[in-house]
Amino acid sequence: MSRTNISILLATALLGVLLWIVISIVKDVARAPDEPLPMPDESAAPVFDPDLPRISTHNEFVSWLNDLGQPGEQLVEQFRQWLQLQGFPNGPVVGRWDNWIHSHDNFSELGTTNDSELILAAGQGSSSAAELLAERSLNSDPLAALEWYDQAIINGSVHAMVRVSDLLMTLSSPELESFVSDLNWEMALLKINRDSPAPLERALAWAIAAVIVSGYGILDDNHAARIATLSEQLDAAELERACSTAQDYVLETVTVRRRQGGALFSTEPPPLAVSVAEPATAMPCKVPVMPLVSMAGCTHHTFVGIGPQRMFAWLCPTND
Repeated sequence: MSRTNISILLATALLGVLLWIVISIVKDVARAPDEPLPMPDESAAPVFDPDLPRISTHNEFVSWLNDLGQPGEQLVEQFRQWLQLQGFPNGPVVGRWDNWIHSHDNFSELGTTNDSELILAAGQGSSSAAELLAERSLNSDPLAALEWYDQAIINGSVHAMVRVSDLLMTLSSPELESFVSDLNWEMALLKINRDSPAPLERALAWAIAAVIVSGYGILDDNHAARIATLSEQLDAAELERACSTAQDYVLETVTVRRRQGGALFSTEPPPLAVSVAEPATAMPCKVPVMPLVSMAGCTHHTFVGIGPQRMFAWLCPTND
C-alpha cells in the first residue's frame, strides 16, 4: 500500500487476538463429537475479597459513592472536568474510554476547522488544536504528528503525552516495515529508530511522564497496562534510562511552558479520582518518582472494576 493508516497499525495486535479466538472456535467445532472440551483454567482468574463491591457502570459507581455519603454525580462530573483540562477524553470514569477522538469534547468545535486556523489556534496555546493537527498528520507524516503532539504537550495536554507513547510504541515495531512502502513513512521510521533514546524507551518515558505530571488520577487500567507492556520489553538498564528520561521530559516541558508565559502544571488533586489499586506498584522506576499531584491527603476506597481488576476511588479534600 502506498499510504498506511495509523489506526490500522494500532489495531493489528487486536486483530491478531481476534484471529486467535476465531481459530480456537473453529478447532472446537471441528473436534470429534465424543472428545471433551478443555475445561477453563479457573486458577488463572484473579481472586478478590468477596466483600469488595463490583462496579462496572456509571450508575453503579454513583450509587456506591452516594452510599459512602458522597455527592456521587457531582464528584464524577468534577473528575471528568479535571481530566478534560488535561486533554483527556470525555469517556466513562469507570470502565473503558470511548474512542477518544469521537468523544473528545474539546474537539467538537474543531472537527471541521481548516489546518491554517488550527495552526493559528495551536500557536495561541490551544492544546486541542495541536492534537487535532497531530491526528490529521498521522497518515502522511508521523514526524509532523510527533511535533504537533509536542506542541500540545507544551500547551498543557497530558493526554498528548500518552498519544506520543502509543505512537512511538507502534513505530518501534519491526513488523511495521512490512506495511510501509511510502517514502515519507520509510524516512520517518529510519529517523525515529536511529534517534536516542530508542523509541520504546521514549514511549515508556512519556507514559511515566504523564503520571508524574497528573498523578494517579490518570493511572487507570488502560494506562497501567500500557506501562506494563512497555516495561516488559526493556531490560533493567533501559528501564532506568526511561525513568530518568521521563523526569527530563517533565522538566523540559515545564521550562518551555514558563518561558512562553504558560502556567505551570496544577498540583491540585481533583475531589474524586479513580486509579488502579496500589498505583505506585504500577510504576517501574526503582527510585519512586512522586507525582506532582499528590494523593497524600486523600483517602481511598477499593472496588472491583471491569476486567475484573481492583481499583481505588480517591476522595480528596478541596479548598472550597
